[in-house]
Formats: sequence, structure tokens, C-alpha cells
Amino acid sequence: MVKIQESRGKSGESFARIFGNAQMALLFSKVQSAVIRSGFELESMIASAIPSEMKTTLSELDEITADIRDQPPIQVVVKPSRPDPDQPNKSIEADLLVVDNTKRMFMLIEVKDGYVFDTKKSDGKLASLKKITAWLAQEFAYRAQYFFCSFNQENKAAIVEGAKKRFSIENVMTGRELCEYIGIDYDKLRRQRENDQTANRRYFLKQLLNIPEIRDEVNSLLEQPRGGLERED
Repeated sequence: MVKIQESRGKSGESFARIFGNAQMALLFSKVQSAVIRSGFELESMIASAIPSEMKTTLSELDEITADIRDQPPIQVVVKPSRPDPDQPNKSIEADLLVVDNTKRMFMLIEVKDGYVFDTKKSDGKLASLKKITAWLAQEFAYRAQYFFCSFNQENKAAIVEGAKKRFSIENVMTGRELCEYIGIDYDKLRRQRENDQTANRRYFLKQLLNIPEIRDEVNSLLEQPRGGLERED
């Protein structure tokens, strides 16, 4: 798991306006940076865990799909991309392309750590997946389908709701399902990512309590009766 301590924060004004404290603002900026980094960490860990014999590239797909007799049942392309047909100077990409040679099927997959996204982000990701899927179906003699995978959410209905219903239940995938397809131990990967959670909590609390103003406020709150704390807004 990404460590807050190793993340860079910015002493910007947004968090400072919210908290009225520059040190606290910097700490929350570091937390935000860690959250962003954790998404990239997940992609990297998945790519590293895929067995090397399963990995292939887009440029090799012509040969693979023409003769599947000597190919593994499942192969994976990491970060498949192609020029955007609507904006040729830009590229569109997904996180993974799973090639099922047995079913003669492509599964284009976008992997996310979380599962709740705003409408604009959900619409943009859906549009990109549809473009690449349409290209795959046109270029190769395999069926193609796209999936939105929320790695840490095991309830498909929750994934659909979190993506503002932009993806149907047939186009969402859990992290466990993804790992089963590509030969990764899901629970082991989850445990690896949870290793630093305690260190992150302790670092966050220590940094807060190192701010004199915050320490004084916490001590004041702790001196109040429990019922008083629960009623306070």
C-alpha cells in the first residue's frame, strides 16, 4: 500500500481555506496524493502479478487470432491503446485486454480502486471503452466486450450504482473475477496492499498531534463527557 509519509503534498490554499491551518492543509494534501498514487500502484501490482507466459501485445494479436492452436487459453495485453478516431492526435487506452482464445473473445477492462465516480468521469471512460471495443471487433475475428472493474467492491449492483448506471450489470466485473481470469491470487494481492494501513493511520495521527493548535483542541475535546462529543456538530 502507498504510504502517506512517502507522498508529496502541496501547501496550496484550498485545504488551508477549509481548515484554517497551513500544517493541517499540507497533511491532507499528502493524503490526497497518496490516494492518487494508490490507483497507479494497483495497476502496477496487477501487471507484475500476471504470469509472463500469459502476456502479449496488440501487435501480436493478428498472429494469435489467426492460429490459436499453440496459444495459451488466456492471454493479456497490459495498457492496450490506439489513436482516438475522433481526435487522431490523442490516444485512448484501457488497463487490460484479456484474450480468451478458447471462447475467441476479447475482454477490454478498465480497473479502478474505488467504485463511486461522478457522471462526467463515468461517461468519458465508457466512451473510450466503446471506441476500442468497436475497433477490436472490426479488426479481429474475435467477439469483443468491455468491462468496468472495481477491484475492491464485490457487489456488482453497487458498482453499477457507483458508476451512475452508465455501465450495465453485464459490463461490470469484480476484482476477484478479474484475478480468476488472469491467474492472480486476489486475496494475496489485497493483503499485500493492506500491509501499510496501520502505519498510515499512525503517521496521520502523529502529524495531526504535532500541530500545537490541533493537539490543544483534541485535548479539550477529550476532556468533555462522551455524550457532549456525540451531540456536537
